[in-house]
Amino acid sequence: MNPTITVKPTKTIPDDAHVRQYDELDGSAKQQFPSVVERGERALDAKTALQFSDGEFVKYVGYYQISLS
Repeated sequence: MNPTITVKPTKTIPDDAHVRQYDELDGSAKQQFPSVVERGERALDAKTALQFSDGEFVKYVGYYQISLS
């Protein structure tokens, strides 16, 4: 079963949060992230899912908090 990534838009970022810019994402993560933002969640292959950390934030067209399951 492939991991699922869920993104939630947010306006507040905790001071101790890990934040990455969209441009910092690697290959497949960078290619798939816009689709995840559009849909809210998406199943990813394990290699791509490993490029994200549960609870981190990614700045794309706004800030999005990542959840992996």
